[in-house]
Amino acid sequence: MTYPDFDLLIDTADEALLREALQRAKEILTDEQRFYILHTIKARKDTQAEATPELLGHLETFIQRSKAGYFYREFDLDAKNYTWIPPHTEAWFYELGLWLDKACELVQQENEKIARIIFEATVPLLEDKMAYVFADEIGDWMLPTEHDYKSVYQVLKQKR
Repeated sequence: MTYPDFDLLIDTADEALLREALQRAKEILTDEQRFYILHTIKARKDTQAEATPELLGHLETFIQRSKAGYFYREFDLDAKNYTWIPPHTEAWFYELGLWLDKACELVQQENEKIARIIFEATVPLLEDKMAYVFADEIGDWMLPTEHDYKSVYQVLKQKR
């Protein structure tokens, strides 16, 4: 299941369908696939926290996990698997995209102080992404963002 398919399922499924999907997932998914699914659900919940201390606590957990190698899963590249992207890498980009979108939304809500904290914590991760995740080809194209975070961040930096 691709990220867009999974995202659509989560957004549109009723409780019975979700329960059935989870039951089936226990039977057929690998440990890494289960990790990806559970992590993306948790990441979405974390980035939607309303209270600022809770939100920043979740951000700090993501930053610490990234720096500790939690998302880094190296594998032997060969001619057959060079296009494969590990679920841990996909999960990292997914969560990073959520954080960047959250920062953009906070700027729109005129909460630039918290947005700046999020940007200043996440942009350095993105700039040094090869240290935190593994795949043969890695780039910003892997970020599933809804906002033009680069432009928003540039405008925010100029307001200092």
